[in-house]
Amino acid sequence: MAFVQIARNATVAKLINPTREVASFVNSLLSYEADSVSIGWHGKSSFFDVRNHTFPAGFAHVVEQELMAIGHQVQSICKPHAEPLGPENPIVDEFGNDDPRYDYQLKALRQVEKYGRGIIRVATGGGKSKCAKLIMARYKRMTLFLTTRGILLYQMDDQLKEIGFNTGIIGDGEFKVVRGVNLGMVQTLVQALEVPDLARERRAIVKSAHLSKNGNAEISPEEVARIAQERYDAKVKRREQILKILSMVEVVIGEEAHEAGGNSYYEILQHCKNATIRVALTATPFMRPSAESNMRLMAAFGPILIDIPEKLLINRGILAKPYFKFRDCPAPKRLHKTSPFERAYTLGYIENEEMIKIMGYDAQKAARRRLPTLTLVARKKHGEKILEHYRKLGMRFEFLKGEDKMEDRRAQLRKLVTGELDGVIGTNILDVGVDVPAIGLVQLAGGMKAEVSLRQKIGRGLRAKKSGPNIAFIADYSCNVNNTLRDHARQRESIVRSTPGFVEGILGENEDFPWHEFEVVRELEEAA
Repeated sequence: MAFVQIARNATVAKLINPTREVASFVNSLLSYEADSVSIGWHGKSSFFDVRNHTFPAGFAHVVEQELMAIGHQVQSICKPHAEPLGPENPIVDEFGNDDPRYDYQLKALRQVEKYGRGIIRVATGGGKSKCAKLIMARYKRMTLFLTTRGILLYQMDDQLKEIGFNTGIIGDGEFKVVRGVNLGMVQTLVQALEVPDLARERRAIVKSAHLSKNGNAEISPEEVARIAQERYDAKVKRREQILKILSMVEVVIGEEAHEAGGNSYYEILQHCKNATIRVALTATPFMRPSAESNMRLMAAFGPILIDIPEKLLINRGILAKPYFKFRDCPAPKRLHKTSPFERAYTLGYIENEEMIKIMGYDAQKAARRRLPTLTLVARKKHGEKILEHYRKLGMRFEFLKGEDKMEDRRAQLRKLVTGELDGVIGTNILDVGVDVPAIGLVQLAGGMKAEVSLRQKIGRGLRAKKSGPNIAFIADYSCNVNNTLRDHARQRESIVRSTPGFVEGILGENEDFPWHEFEVVRELEEAA
């Protein structure tokens, strides 16, 4: 047994004069299988720096617990994390904090107060945004709310302004920083943090001039140097400005923080050296295929503080009870068992007229019962084909695409709620940030197998219903003649079967959704 000291600040932890055995143990604990295809190397790597005995501070709690578990005595040396300056139980919306169904939201806040950092895992629809607002209102310190999605950024901005918060925005062409809550786009911050390179600026100017329509017009070396220097100086100034802002932040909250697995998200947090309060909000932690990405999430934020699964939310009525139907659709003649993926996907999904007909049949059933439908696809061409077919059937549908303005998307979703539309079709822009409790049928028509994306898509239909039965129908369409498409479909079904709260609603091969649950509602509406 050894006496181990761990010193840490907001970003880095360090073992103080560890024995060789302790250092080796921590190195092994923080190791992972690396798969660096780009450099042609595979093997073990670690978040532990064996030379300096340092590691990301997010691992400190796990390292301490594991060392104690094997008999070591551990002393943690660190400054206390930032104290709250706001009320103990802040009111951040019209619902207050008295509904016992949502007691986990204040419990999550108490965990943040106790530990300072970690992951709040709440299944989609459980109120992650309210958890964020409670933290902001409790601490009342300079806060950075990070997201990779513009729709989430503006949704949070609207919500905060409604309750009187002073907000700033860094991203999407805006740059306003305040002492209150700053909403930052990860992509914007990463670009600003990139170390400027004068030679790279020169090369970019020469390449741009060469590719331009006026490429015949020569640009002098002096002009290249002048423009490059201007761009370089501007980027240096902006980088220094961003670094100063990040150093002032005391509270960091990452929305949809499973995306912290990427280097960019992690890099931003490394510059928040005074942010002793670090909270990740996500429904899907540690679900990436890469071990390094999953560990990077903990490195950035810490371990899970509280876990609120789907089953608990369904049992409490916070989420609708889901019914799942896995539909194996007929295959086009040209689709074969061993067709390569791109060909199989095109034939099995995008050009599969039989699948689109079956989808239309389901969407019509929903429309007759006034249940709004959300149809999710992966390819634009697929969405256009479905839209054409649905409109031929007399249904009122719109297709929301990435190039659409955000306000246009919101307007169409409002029409979905008011009944002006029978449904909307969307690409992955609708995977997150869509809060439409009215959705009765979610059509998963994009295939693929990623667990994070699948759970987000399912979550679009699970918002508690404001009227009628609190249930939702999830239809997954596949074409299992092809080996790859079949394997992807089986993986999606396996995810559903392994999720308590979901598995209970899986329908048999010859069962249909319980549409009759809505017959009475429809008849009453028509009688009125």
